[in-house]
Amino acid sequence: MVKWLDTDEPVKKEDIEHVEKEFGIRFPKDYAEYAMQNHGGVPDPNSFDFEGRKGAVFERLLSYDETQPHYILKEYHWIKTRLPRKVYPIGSDPFGNYICFSYRENESNPCIVFWDHEKTSPKTAISYVCDSFSELISKLYEADTSEIDKMLREEYPDLDWS
Repeated sequence: MVKWLDTDEPVKKEDIEHVEKEFGIRFPKDYAEYAMQNHGGVPDPNSFDFEGRKGAVFERLLSYDETQPHYILKEYHWIKTRLPRKVYPIGSDPFGNYICFSYRENESNPCIVFWDHEKTSPKTAISYVCDSFSELISKLYEADTSEIDKMLREEYPDLDWS
């Protein structure tokens, strides 16, 4: 079971609808229900796997409180020129990447994708994760810290790891 730590105060449906209007989309019900209660929060456990990548980290669900540094519209406006069309961030990892909904294939049933900010091509920057927010939550697990260390060393070989 996933616990949400460090969540912001619950928001109203109108706060979610405001963001939906800005994006021009409708969020899936399962996500909207989580977001109203857990926005800004950190899931525990928080690791997940996708497309040959093990130990990705779901650091935080973006917030619906515009006073928070991880406010969803602020984050979106910061990266929107680099995101493919119809892709909207809902969560972040600790390395500047985002967990997003992609409405590119199906506008009424978006899938979850991972956007890698270091990839320059919009096509290679997006990786499929799963079909729904609920599925993403069900994929979360507690990572073995030695695996995280190994992943970081592989991801950032130029750093001094001594």
